[in-house]
Amino acid sequence: MANWPIYFKDKLILGNPDSEIGIVTLWTPVNKIVDQLDKSFFSLAGQLYSKEGINYIVRNILANPRIRLLIICGEERIGSGQALINLLEKGVAENNQVLETEFCQIHKEIPKEAINHFRQNVKYKNLIGVYDSPKIIEEIKNYQPGLGHGGPQNKNWSEPQIFPETKIEFDGVLPTDQSVFKIRKQFAGQAWLEIIKKIMKFGTIRESFHGNNCKELFNIAIVITDEDPENFKMFPYFQITKEDIKSYLPKFMTSDKGTADYTYGERLWDFPKIAGQNLKYNQVDEIIVDFLKRYPTDRAACAVTFGIQDHTAKSSPCMCFLQATNVEDKLDLTAYFRSHDIFGGWLLNAFGLRTLQKYIADKLNWPIGNLTIYSNCAHIYDNNWPIAQEIIKKYGHELDCTSDPRGYIILTVEADEIVAKHVSPNGKSLQEFRQNGREDKATMKLYNKLVLADIISLIPHAFDLGAEIQKAEIAIKQGLSYTQDQPLKF
Repeated sequence: MANWPIYFKDKLILGNPDSEIGIVTLWTPVNKIVDQLDKSFFSLAGQLYSKEGINYIVRNILANPRIRLLIICGEERIGSGQALINLLEKGVAENNQVLETEFCQIHKEIPKEAINHFRQNVKYKNLIGVYDSPKIIEEIKNYQPGLGHGGPQNKNWSEPQIFPETKIEFDGVLPTDQSVFKIRKQFAGQAWLEIIKKIMKFGTIRESFHGNNCKELFNIAIVITDEDPENFKMFPYFQITKEDIKSYLPKFMTSDKGTADYTYGERLWDFPKIAGQNLKYNQVDEIIVDFLKRYPTDRAACAVTFGIQDHTAKSSPCMCFLQATNVEDKLDLTAYFRSHDIFGGWLLNAFGLRTLQKYIADKLNWPIGNLTIYSNCAHIYDNNWPIAQEIIKKYGHELDCTSDPRGYIILTVEADEIVAKHVSPNGKSLQEFRQNGREDKATMKLYNKLVLADIISLIPHAFDLGAEIQKAEIAIKQGLSYTQDQPLKF
């Protein structure tokens, strides 16, 4: 097939079109393994970052059904390799959910009959955790033709099948200024759901660096206040498990990068001082912790994970910068991401950062404060849009009852005046605003005073307060009794 592979052709390594062997290197960069192989040994090689990517392995093979053996090797991080094995071994349920596998569904456009035909004709060799080419070469040479690398016996095991693309049920973009969104939540999972809602509603559709489309918003600031790094709060809409989090944390909390080009942990705990010198910075202990011990209120406890050399590297860190600060005698942590895969990476990043924040706070004997994650380019790739919409449809309609961090307003009526008393979250009286309720547009006049005072930060708070002020104005003009949050009695 001339245009094969259909999906991610520019990201895959093509070998011998007559070979029946495909190589899946999971999170290990494909070149680290394939560069040591003779390309005549295999048909196609590529990485499998996520469980969603299994769909494109299935689609590519069914479009040109020559491959009969998948060698699954390299570093496993979030269960994508095991999910592929489960598909091949166990199949799918009626809804195309891979059996005994969480958060892995084959596209509904691929019929179950085609999936089973794929499973019957494609076998696998489980080399998860294997990175050395000699072992892979050995497995390739042990492969029995008939099957085989080529020759007259090598034939497709089916007619080519190409299936419709997954349908995007919502791809409209609502108007917004496209930049600077603040989301403040107790837990990372709550924040993640809110980011997904924002991007799917307001994100601009753009072509990504990888050649597919994404919805993207710019400059999203997430504040997480109460997440317990020793007992992360899980939500039913997560696409990751506690085991996935446990597996990911060492990539943040140790300098061991395995076979990856880089990890955040390597950059934080073992960053090169000067190119060509065998000297390293432990930016966590030797920079951030040490600096805050000496200068607890200074603002230079920073760590950099993006080096000048990363501008020309084939892969470079999305998280560029960390800053730890003393805010009201608590350890706050802020992280800056130049680019952020919200659906595929944000949650794991948040849990990794919260764990790191707790480590630093413990070293300083400080309480843990807020975690702020600043995502300059926050995006969701098109292959995740249907799942994101399902999550929003099922879980995204609960109203946010979070208290306004700027305080609350007590409304009363004194004679003909509407009185708005501003109280801090801890109950301290801060200021008072008064408006004659018999004047024309009294509600708007008081509203303008409150807006100019900049004391309301949450939209639900503003809606509620606007309704209450209007009730107070009506009560004064109609000679009725007014009590905040109670209906007027005519």
